[in-house]
Formats: sequence, C-alpha cells, structure tokens
Amino acid sequence: MQVIPPIEITDARLTSSTVPEAVAATYSGATTYAAGDLAGAAPTYGSPQTVWRSLQSGNTGNAQTEGVWWTNAGIVYPVYTGDSCSIGAIVTDLATHSLYESLVDTNTFALNDVANDIKKWKYIGKTNRFRMFDYSRNQKTSAPGSITVALAPAKRINSIALSGMVANSYELTVTSVGGGGEVYSDSGSLNTRITTTWSDYFFGEFGTIPSLVYFDVPPFTDCIVTLTLTATSGNAQIGAIGVGTFIYVGETEQSTSEDILNFSTVDRDLDGNAILKPLRNVPKSRQTVLCEKNNLNKVRKLRNELNAASAFWYGLDDAAHAYFEAVSILGFYRGFEINTDFPDQAIINIEIEEV
Repeated sequence: MQVIPPIEITDARLTSSTVPEAVAATYSGATTYAAGDLAGAAPTYGSPQTVWRSLQSGNTGNAQTEGVWWTNAGIVYPVYTGDSCSIGAIVTDLATHSLYESLVDTNTFALNDVANDIKKWKYIGKTNRFRMFDYSRNQKTSAPGSITVALAPAKRINSIALSGMVANSYELTVTSVGGGGEVYSDSGSLNTRITTTWSDYFFGEFGTIPSLVYFDVPPFTDCIVTLTLTATSGNAQIGAIGVGTFIYVGETEQSTSEDILNFSTVDRDLDGNAILKPLRNVPKSRQTVLCEKNNLNKVRKLRNELNAASAFWYGLDDAAHAYFEAVSILGFYRGFEINTDFPDQAIINIEIEEV
C-alpha cells in the first residue's frame, strides 16, 4: 500500500487553468477578440453566465455559438457584492473559491456573518475551477471538450494522482528548469472496454478509465505539472488531481474487501408499490497490510497526520491491474489498527471511506 497526502493547491500553485472562474467581459460584436479571449452575455447577479473562448484572432462580429470562432468554456457565477439576492441565486466568493446559494429572498446578509449566514446562505462547494483540488468533497470539475491545468507545487514531489476522470484521452507532462526541460511525460487513450466473451469483444460498450497514478516522478523543486484531458463529445471531467510525496505503508494482503455505504432509499406506498430513490453509493475498503518494523514509526506518523484528513490510498500501484480500482480510494481512514504480534512485521488493518 502506498498513500499520497496531497499538498494544498493555492492560487500561487495553480499557474493556469482553462476552466473559467470569474464572470467574463460582456460580448460585443464591435470588439475584436484574440485567440483565447473570454466573453459572454451580460451577467445577471445571482444567475449563471456561459463563458465563451475565442478560437482565433481577428474574431469580430461572429455569433457566440460552437464552431470555428467560439467554443463554450463553461459556466460561472457573479461575485458576491452584498446586493440583494433572490432565493436560489448563486454567488461566488473568489477569496475562498466557493459558491453559495441564497436561502431567502431579498438576501443582503454577508457570506461570513457567522450568526446568520447558515440561515441565509448555503455553501454548495468550490467553484468549478477548484473542485478538482477540494479533497474534502466529492464534486467534479467539468468543462466542454477539454480541461488543461498547470500546477507549480514549489516543493519536491514524486507522485501524481488522478481520479474521477471522464474523458477519452489525456496528456501529462512535468517540466523543470533545473532538470533541463521536460523530465516526465505520459499520454494516451482513456477508452476501455471489459471483454470476457466474444460478444463483449464485438458488441460491448466502451467506457473510460477513471483513475491513474504515478509514483516515479523526478523530485525537482521547480517542477511544473501540466495535465490535459480531452473528451470527444460532451464534457471532460475530473474529480481530483493530487500531487505530493507518497508514503509506503507495506504489502497489501489478499484479504482486502470493498463495500459501499448506500444512501438510496426504498419504500412502498399504501398499495405496496416500490418507491425507489437512487442516491449516491460511497465506496469503502478494508485492507490488511504487512508493514516492516523499521517502517512502522513512519506509518504511525502518517496516521497522526491524516487524522480526519483525505489522502489518495492505493492497495496496488499498477493502474492496469483488474483490482486497482477496487483497492484505490480518495478518502479518509475510519480505522487504523496496528498489531505487533510478529517480531519483524506489523499487521495493519485499515478501513478507508471515500469522501
């Protein structure tokens, strides 16, 4: 088992992102837009704005529709100003990269008014740009077509974790001035199909690989990690990208188990008809790990550091292994029991729950 405690991604560490966060300039047919410029319809306070990205320079007077001139870059919400909001309106707090929904009409209460904000405002998560860096909630960053982000950790890392991906292809590069340029790269297709029969081979539906992990990234202090996910149709999505230094816990034994917390409800009406309300399944895993005694104190330190904190847990380090997804979780531990009955190896029983 290897664990990656992700470093916090701050404004300084997120050097670029194609996912918009702030309201874009109001589009004008008289304005000439360069490639990469963002514009959208005049924003309405509390309502979403669709942001469009110019695909070419010299873009003047072309309607904002998907095509050769413009592409949909995503949805953003206006920044909170203290002006009156109607019930259901959504505003952005750029200082914390958070979204809040108004719970009342004519809402002028401050977002950070501790005595009133929970009654007047509902925190609904990070902005779309920062959802992939929020390791405490299960929300995905989503954008039409593709997502590209660049991170500068400003410290040594040796691991990169990607989870919750919905895309058809990916490209990952790590560059370093000290390392002379590109020091690590990987790319390829995320398309996959489980084939156990000839019928599956010819007629089975394709899916996409949701997770990848890298434990051999060269540890340069000035590295820049760039990830691009591309979807051939619809939205590219990613639940989380984490960078950090992995901790080796020990050898995962075969007595692992995967289970779920099922939040769906099943009821029946007065006539006995089933009323099924499907809600989220939360994966959890129980894993037994053999830890060398010389490594135990490092593992105990990790246990303290991850108290009520999320990390990327991997029972296997090979993303191509059929059991990889079943023993990989972005989450927190519920139990972390260490048994020292044996002289050279400790037996660690870990129960992990997804965020």
